[in-house]
Amino acid sequence: MSSSTRRSTRLGRWAGAAAGQWHGVVAPGIVLWCLAAALTGVALHAPDVVEYQRYAHAALALPFLHRLPAEYPAPALVVFMAPLLLPVAYPWAFAAVVGVVLLVLLVSYGTSGVQGMDVAAARRLLVYLATGALVVLTARFDLFAAAAAFWSVRAARQGRYSAAWTWSAIGFVLKLFPAVLWPVLIIGEWRRSGRIPVRRVAWVLGAFVVVAAVPALFDPGAVTTVAAYYLHRPTEIGGLAAGASVLGDWHGFHFGYSFHSVNVTAPLGSAVSVLLQVAGAAGCLAVWWAYARRRLPMEAACLLTLTLVVLCSKVLSTQYLIWLMPFWALYRIRWSWVAACVVNVASYVPSIAIMDFSLMSTHGYVATMALMNLARDLLIVVGTASWLYRLVRPSVHPAERVAPVPELATRSTTAVSSAERMVANVAGSFPPTEP
Repeated sequence: MSSSTRRSTRLGRWAGAAAGQWHGVVAPGIVLWCLAAALTGVALHAPDVVEYQRYAHAALALPFLHRLPAEYPAPALVVFMAPLLLPVAYPWAFAAVVGVVLLVLLVSYGTSGVQGMDVAAARRLLVYLATGALVVLTARFDLFAAAAAFWSVRAARQGRYSAAWTWSAIGFVLKLFPAVLWPVLIIGEWRRSGRIPVRRVAWVLGAFVVVAAVPALFDPGAVTTVAAYYLHRPTEIGGLAAGASVLGDWHGFHFGYSFHSVNVTAPLGSAVSVLLQVAGAAGCLAVWWAYARRRLPMEAACLLTLTLVVLCSKVLSTQYLIWLMPFWALYRIRWSWVAACVVNVASYVPSIAIMDFSLMSTHGYVATMALMNLARDLLIVVGTASWLYRLVRPSVHPAERVAPVPELATRSTTAVSSAERMVANVAGSFPPTEP
């Protein structure tokens, strides 16, 4: 079969799946996209989208590609320039591109053939996006990298590790964070084949070359710009360290606007930030070790890794929850995660109060934002701890596990009967909840 025939077959299969999921997934996804696009384009006038447009035009100005983004990898320009191909205003064109990625992501759950990655999971993703990402869905490009990370894990669960590494590399060159899933992919392939996949080192090196080579060719001084940008950033208002700074020194904390965000500076915050980053690194090592010992399924290892990276980073912006949502959707809806989503969106209220109506002092605004973000972060911690407890305890509900028996344990006592699989599919459908 020729490559063009295979592509036509895949497109036809995807179109058929989209038609079959129209009422349960595709139509609600379109409604969600319309609301997000209208909110971004009419009400909020997202400054980040304006910045993407500026980056795209700057890259196309002569000499080409000599002005690259400071905070994003240079290949992200592909995403920023794609909307210029559409004959509409840039914010709406960007929203249209996001909409395509959103619909493909939603439909990909039901076409995976993997237990737990099904139509019910796509519906749960819609719930999380609607409650926690409506204001940023079409105002940021995080969905592109988050979808690539999910498709990487999806392909790995299907046994297609070349595709998994391809998607992971794509996500990395767009926003770097999918690289934290590489140890999980290496361990998963090692467990599947019985040997360490040394050849994947070429994929890792290739991804780094793409991220570094583009700036090196056109702007040698920008090769380390992204790393320097992160290292020099102070504690961002959305992180746990910022909340600790405000609580620990209510009247003495300092704040300022830099690196496109409000940041909190205080001795306590700096110390907490360092401790969190060390704890996050140690936690990731523990997760990878547990996965290598077959104590966690692949999806759980990926979710835990991303959660540690998000919560322990000194920068935690509103849109970072989009990184977690595709993996949250693989498990039953939890009120803690939903509440975190609601607080995530509600954090825009103080911004509107001070920017549009001047209803708050600047100090009160920063303190309120830091405490709301701290509440969101703690809700994520509570929800993740509760989910993990139910996942690893012996009496775990079948719907909490999405991996087949070989991913969970090697002992025959963990075998799951076909009847239990049917129970898991029913119990995992939308919208069961957990406290």
